[in-house]
Amino acid sequence: MAGTTTQIDPTVIFDTSDPGDATQQNFRYQHLYGVILLIAAAKGARPYSNIYCEHFEDFLCEKTDGTFDGYQVKTQRPENGAWRTTDDALIKSIGRFVDLHSKLGNKAGTFFFVSNTECESVTPESKDDVKRGRCPVLLLRHISSNSLADDIQPPFKRPFDALRAECGCSAEQLFATLQRVEIILGPGKREIEAAVSNEHLASLNGFETLSVSALNSHRDDIAAIVHRASSLQVTDGARHLASTVYQRETDVRVSAKRLSPSQLLQPPSTQNGRPVHFFPGPPVLGLGSIRHGSVLEQKLRHGGLEEEVEYMRVRERAAEYSIMEDIVRRPERYPGLQTQIENVVLGACSEAHLRHRSDSSVFGPAMLVAVQDALKTAAKDRADQIGHHNYECLIGVAGLFTSECRVWWSPRFEIAQEAAESVSASLTQWLL
Repeated sequence: MAGTTTQIDPTVIFDTSDPGDATQQNFRYQHLYGVILLIAAAKGARPYSNIYCEHFEDFLCEKTDGTFDGYQVKTQRPENGAWRTTDDALIKSIGRFVDLHSKLGNKAGTFFFVSNTECESVTPESKDDVKRGRCPVLLLRHISSNSLADDIQPPFKRPFDALRAECGCSAEQLFATLQRVEIILGPGKREIEAAVSNEHLASLNGFETLSVSALNSHRDDIAAIVHRASSLQVTDGARHLASTVYQRETDVRVSAKRLSPSQLLQPPSTQNGRPVHFFPGPPVLGLGSIRHGSVLEQKLRHGGLEEEVEYMRVRERAAEYSIMEDIVRRPERYPGLQTQIENVVLGACSEAHLRHRSDSSVFGPAMLVAVQDALKTAAKDRADQIGHHNYECLIGVAGLFTSECRVWWSPRFEIAQEAAESVSASLTQWLL
């Protein structure tokens, strides 16, 4: 391109020309509003037994009486003005409600239009009939006060007819649907994250004593589940057995979009009535790194654990494989879950080392027994905290910490040079 261009540093300058992140923010708003619906259902504020994500509507909520509520979630910049009956997004949402009403028949419940932006406001004293007619709230109130489409009076008759033409339906169909429509003002775009955590999630039994960081973590986990349910991702192997000719049972794609509030929003595990403690910070073990086997061997031999070298080596490898496999299976739990596992194991080893290091010059066997007892208890009593990884995995992590010189089974000594260089290189790589 001709002319002089100014070079920029993309590591410090924010790109305001790419709308992709704004689009993602709109999707994020929708997913977080799904979390609000799930919480409301779990609390009993909404009589929903199941919530379907991106299934006929943004959210299709199955009520306990067998009917369904539909939700359209739309975001708009406040500077673009309030919602009017002439806005394309609102017209399209009403058109979808008309279609859904036709499909559901007597199973149709209420249709909600949710937005971060208010509808146009008109005072009772206003004599501006054009402004009154395009106010969605006043139009819906007028329709709810009448029994037939023919009863609609000015200034709402013209906007009603315009809506009917845009939706391509009869006046009776539009009238019957609009009698079921309600408008909800949701949280602002910038405040919805905090609102979901501190106003909605914190109001659930079992969540009220959690820290802000823990609430945010739970919020993001649930939002990620809503995101997946809103997509076309299906992991149920039954999809490979479903007939494409005759549909004799529930489509697995429907099941993937269905979320149960009662199952999804179980209170965090507690100990003696208090929430489980979670460790902050990133994990320290570099899984998949090349380790020098002689470090583990040297440290165990100095601790009087010569006969346990192969025992620990096998569990070390198995634990690393097990955690790496789990990361692939449920990536949304990591790296946080690895941090919990590491701290539980490292704490057991540190306490056992403190308890036995003054017993004698060789205290490895006594320390190992204490670590084994502590980790067996942890695998049973702290299963939720460590992602239900078993005792063998925890012992293997103790082996990984031994190889990385974070756990000692004897008084400290100078490790052979070759092994020391290997450990130093690994630690330097993780720090970088």
